[in-house]
Amino acid sequence: MPRKPDAELESRVLEAAYKLWSNGGEKALTMRAVARSAGTTTPTMYQRFRDKKDLMMLLRNRALEKLVSVLQPACSPAATCGRFLDFASSHPHQYRLVTADWAVKLSGRERRPTFELIKKRLAVQLGGAPEEHARLALALGALIHGTATMLLAEGVHQKVSRQLRSTCNEACDTLIQSAAAKRARAKN
Repeated sequence: MPRKPDAELESRVLEAAYKLWSNGGEKALTMRAVARSAGTTTPTMYQRFRDKKDLMMLLRNRALEKLVSVLQPACSPAATCGRFLDFASSHPHQYRLVTADWAVKLSGRERRPTFELIKKRLAVQLGGAPEEHARLALALGALIHGTATMLLAEGVHQKVSRQLRSTCNEACDTLIQSAAAKRARAKN
């Protein structure tokens, strides 16, 4: 009698891969380790996924969804920026996975939910259409990503970490306030 296909295998594989990635980053993510963790075999993995790249793409999408879900409840652009740093600090492997090719994504036509979200938040606070705030959103993203990258470096002292976060948050507020003042001057 032929074996029945396991309908839940793909979700188990993704869950196992996500946990491995979250705990150990790329080094921990091998097809064999994922197969073992998901309760399947390596050949079965290769039947479902061409290679590790296919699996990584699905993991990146999942990590991006998690990041967006963390940012979504923020009620202002500044709060969104703060939540972004929180996510990077508490989920370093997922953060690196999501941001590994950000500049490329900004250049192309791929989905950019975090970029679109901050533009919408800026439009609500400052007025106008989200697209009018693309440059400010890009500046905020660069500032936050630079800070997050520094926070994730090995051996950063806790005091320096707090200063980096505080300075980044103040800089985000300053950029947003400056944009608001500029818009107010333009109206007058």
